[in-house]
Amino acid sequence: MRALLLTSDTAATRYLFAAAAWLAIGSLTWLAAMLAMRFPGLLPLTFGRLRPMAMIALGLGWLVLGLGAAIFYLLPRLTGAPLALEKQLNRALPLLILIVAAAMAIVGLGLGDGREPFALPWWLDLPVLGLTALALGPTMLTLSKRQEGMVYPSLWFALVGALWLPVLYLAGNLPRLSALGIALSDALFSAGFLNVWAVGVATGAAYYVVPKVSGQPLANRQLARVGFWSLAFGAVWMGVSQFAAGPQPEWLGGIAGVLGLALPVAGLANTTNLAMTIGQKWPAIGAQPVLKAALAGSSLVTLGSLLAALAGFRSASVLVGLTLFWEGVWVLILSGVALLFGAFAWQAVPNLVGRSVDRSTHQVVKRLSIGGVGTGLLLVLAGYTSGVAWSGAGFSGAFETTGAGWSAGVGLAGIFSGLALAVFVYLTWGMIGLALTIYRALTSGKATVQEVLVVKQT
Repeated sequence: MRALLLTSDTAATRYLFAAAAWLAIGSLTWLAAMLAMRFPGLLPLTFGRLRPMAMIALGLGWLVLGLGAAIFYLLPRLTGAPLALEKQLNRALPLLILIVAAAMAIVGLGLGDGREPFALPWWLDLPVLGLTALALGPTMLTLSKRQEGMVYPSLWFALVGALWLPVLYLAGNLPRLSALGIALSDALFSAGFLNVWAVGVATGAAYYVVPKVSGQPLANRQLARVGFWSLAFGAVWMGVSQFAAGPQPEWLGGIAGVLGLALPVAGLANTTNLAMTIGQKWPAIGAQPVLKAALAGSSLVTLGSLLAALAGFRSASVLVGLTLFWEGVWVLILSGVALLFGAFAWQAVPNLVGRSVDRSTHQVVKRLSIGGVGTGLLLVLAGYTSGVAWSGAGFSGAFETTGAGWSAGVGLAGIFSGLALAVFVYLTWGMIGLALTIYRALTSGKATVQEVLVVKQT
């Protein structure tokens, strides 16, 4: 048996640093969208353009490229095989960055189609589909050459995420649909992208970095299975749940309400498993930002998933459907994903560039946690209060809830959304800080021990 030095980290490194840049751009654009929503006319671009631009930067730029980097980082370490198609991935990166930038510009110019979450015109769907499929080939080919007999849970999440992301994008952009079909397909893709790809792959990365940093073996493989399958069954129903009291078929709302309960089960199983893995290392958690970020991120995902599941039933959906409640759920889950991504990045960067990450990571965990919880819950309250006002007006006849009367029910909701905007500034500070910790490791980090990959040579 001989050892062969690998260069299987070049793609992971380049994609990670590209994703960090898009995280900063996307978080600032999202802040601008929140400002435009609260103060119409303040900015040259409206909320209707700024929000999909932010989702493009965060979704396609940060999450697709960044979690793709996580997959490229994990594959050689968990399979014992070199990363397949690495040269092709490196050559494709400038084109993928150009696609994301062009998509933002096209939507900003008003050429989008208004569909959730990216509002991309039909003629841009093909290159974006290629972007969503970037991890599929390397994942399948590397797994086919694996040297390790056991398939670690991180690979379950990586494989399903890489496989389902392009399928979900196709399902979310089917042509010739009715208005209801368009709304449901958009909701299905949005929920699937957030839960199957973002939460799933980020959780898989956490299952790798937590045992590595804590020095403890994974506590419970069965809990990992529960988390994996619950997420797989419950992922897309969060989107359909938003229309539970709407024009969709009644049976679809019932299925969404029941299967949507799998989402908080997945979050609780994964969070419990990560906490049990740390085990006796709890007293030392203050010195390990990776462990704090992983646990806080998984907890925020669980909280957002629980609120989404509760709102999936008709009795709740009549109040919060199509309100800011769902924007709050998105903020909670995306903040959790940001923390999970930070846990992965802070463990991986020293191995990728040979330099340590500075101690500002502790402050980043604090900002992302407090900012995510504060913004998310305030938006949830804004959505709930507006829903109660509209429902109460409809039952009592106090005012019409359509037309000009639509705005009459948002008085208290306006206060909560204003407070949410203030806390969102703090969250944005945390997201930009996360991006900066990655770049500062390269520019000013102290030299540290660097991991070297080896594989068995047959």
